[in-house]
Amino acid sequence: MPEATQRFFDHRPESVKAARDFTTRTLAAWGVDDTGDVRLVVSELATNALTHGSDRDHGFLVRLEAQTDGIRLEVHDSRDPRQSLPKPADPDPAAETGRGLVIAAALAARWGVTPRQPRGKIVWSHFPTASPATPVQAGQEARAC
Repeated sequence: MPEATQRFFDHRPESVKAARDFTTRTLAAWGVDDTGDVRLVVSELATNALTHGSDRDHGFLVRLEAQTDGIRLEVHDSRDPRQSLPKPADPDPAAETGRGLVIAAALAARWGVTPRQPRGKIVWSHFPTASPATPVQAGQEARAC
């Protein structure tokens, strides 16, 4: 399995679906079957990057990293984090927006924000995955602990 992969997306609404499709293809290639939570969170974070984190002349970057204990998803944007520091909101039940980070925080095991150089920020989330099975070599016997 590759260690990490990333892709840049233009600042346009269609890029949210493209980011979700990129995530689905990447995780499938890595043998990750249950991609629903990661797909939903990348949609939310990509939407936030377009709406709040990127200037019109800059897009956003999605990076996926296979780690020993799971998958790390990062969405990089270009706006100064002091101007648009993301935090989960407590939206009015009738509001049509404002739940993206609430969803991300609920679905990911961990999440956070780090500065990005030379500008912008990285909103990241971590999703645990089951360890891959260790293949049994010919002549070995599998034992349960």
